[in-house]
Amino acid sequence: MHEMSIAMSIISIACKEAEKDGASSISNIELDVGKLSGVMIDSLNFCYESVCKGTLAENSTLSINEVPARASCKKCNHTFEIDSFMALCPQCESYEIDILQGRELKLKAVSVN
Repeated sequence: MHEMSIAMSIISIACKEAEKDGASSISNIELDVGKLSGVMIDSLNFCYESVCKGTLAENSTLSINEVPARASCKKCNHTFEIDSFMALCPQCESYEIDILQGRELKLKAVSVN
């Protein structure tokens, strides 16, 4: 389960930044997670709760913004939402696409006390 290592990295980064600012605790961590990132959000939430124990982030909340996947067709330049890496352009039916967004895994904000 790679969500456990992701949760550990998120907590490590957030705690280091909070300590730099002299914070006594973290109240919320906000993430952007792309639909095609391969991250299982339910698993990440579960892992987050256990990883937070004994850290500045204990009792904090995790806010996850799921970023939809979007692509652009290389043939007709049509932009559209996708569900997988092997998407078909709905306009010209080409498989030649550039993925524009949806692979993100970004620590967006850390709220501290």
